[in-house]
Amino acid sequence: MGLDGDMVEAACYKGISARIIADYVDLKNSDKTFYIYDLFEHDDTMVHHSLPELGVGLFEQVKARFDDLPNVIVTKGFIPQILDEVAPEKIAFLHIDMNNAEAEIAALEYLWDRIVPGASIVLDDYGWLAYRAQKLAEDPFFAARGYQVLELPTGQGLVIK
Repeated sequence: MGLDGDMVEAACYKGISARIIADYVDLKNSDKTFYIYDLFEHDDTMVHHSLPELGVGLFEQVKARFDDLPNVIVTKGFIPQILDEVAPEKIAFLHIDMNNAEAEIAALEYLWDRIVPGASIVLDDYGWLAYRAQKLAEDPFFAARGYQVLELPTGQGLVIK
C-alpha cells in the first residue's frame, strides 16, 4: 500500500479473493484503485476451463460485491484487449489467475512496464501440475527480465519487481 500505483486482479471469477484483499488493505480508506478483470462467461471455444458459476449474471454479481467500494473497477473482457480501454498507469500489486498460459503471458507483456519497483506479482496457479504450462511460460518471461519466480507452499508464484 506504500507504493505508488494501483492494484490489478486479472481473472477474478466470483471476486472473493479480490474482496478479501480489498478488505485486508482497507481499500475503502485508500487513494488506490483496484482494477478487476474477467470474462465472467465461458464457451467451448475458450482455451481455459469452465468454472461452475461462469455465465450470464456473474458480472453483475461481482460488481455488486464491491458496491460499497467506489475505487474498485470491475471490467468484463478479454485480456489483453480490454486493457487498452481500462488499465492503470502504475501498478503496485498484480494478481494473475487466468488458468491459461498464453493469456497470462499476454497480460504480463502488456502490464510489465506499468509495474512499479517493489510491486508484488502473484501468479495464482504457478506451482500446480494441472497448470504446468503457465510455469513453463512464465519462468522464461521473468528470466528474460532478470527475475526468478518464488514458488510458495500454496502453489502460487511470487515475484517482487
